[in-house]
Amino acid sequence: MILLILSQSDNPFAKVGVVGSKILTVYTSPKVASLGEAAVVLKSNDPLLMINNPASVIFANNRAVGIGFLPYWVQTYVSSVGYVHPMKRYTLGFYLHGVYSGGFKYTEIDESGGYRELGTFNYTGMVFGGVIGGRLTDKFSVALAPKLMYEGFGSFTNVLAVAMDVGTLYETGFRGINIGMSVQNFGFDPRLRGDYIRYTYQGGDIVADTLPYSPYKLPLTFKAGISLDVFKTSYHSLVGLFEVNHPSDNAESFNVGFKYSYAGDLVYLALGKKFRGGWWVSPTHDELFSAGFGISILGISFDYSYTVYYRMPDVSRFGFVYTF
Repeated sequence: MILLILSQSDNPFAKVGVVGSKILTVYTSPKVASLGEAAVVLKSNDPLLMINNPASVIFANNRAVGIGFLPYWVQTYVSSVGYVHPMKRYTLGFYLHGVYSGGFKYTEIDESGGYRELGTFNYTGMVFGGVIGGRLTDKFSVALAPKLMYEGFGSFTNVLAVAMDVGTLYETGFRGINIGMSVQNFGFDPRLRGDYIRYTYQGGDIVADTLPYSPYKLPLTFKAGISLDVFKTSYHSLVGLFEVNHPSDNAESFNVGFKYSYAGDLVYLALGKKFRGGWWVSPTHDELFSAGFGISILGISFDYSYTVYYRMPDVSRFGFVYTF
């Protein structure tokens, strides 16, 4: 069955489009990355996971603070801070997610048809989210996560948007089989503030028209996954995870991950792979595989993941969690 599903990922008629506010799809969690993003069903006391599936906060046994950091490509830096607070019937969570990218050249077309550089500007994006989740039954959990997003493009323009994430997780109680789903970035189409100049050639002359920005779609994403205990003893466990990731602006990916843990999550090792349009190297997706590990001592956890790419530079993610 898995082979049949993977064969569909090479569909030449896959839906491909353009959306905005891709800040909503960038994440910092090393746990998510090390499993090839097959983490919608992952249960852990890690506040960074609620950015991937808000239902993960329900499995927080104690209050916890998480910090994630990703030094990305071309002078881009991504960071996240999250907090979870378990209560009697519900669990609350809050997070702040930010992206900074600098050194963009500001150019302007001159009268001769060429262009001149007028300096540089920076991009800044921030997302503030709140999560509330609880158990509807002893096996089924659900969480809602409204969030507010801001993006600033230097002094040129900016945008505010409101979106919603919904996450669920069902625990079967048999061999560690859990089923999770999430819908991310459901909301109204935002619009950049102000106007822009569109340059066209008409009769050999350059004509400048001032136009308002058009509304654009948010990166709506649907994820569904399942986990299974490959083996489990008093001190050792190996969990396999499989996830289907369906974005609104690209082809589906089928993600597979394995996580080995010793003494709970005292030490863990993880390995993951994302399949999209190819068994190993995809013509449209550059990620090859991911690996990572984590160590937890005296309520302090450190996580690290390393993602290998085919054409682009490799990427590391760092995470710290303090439980109290």
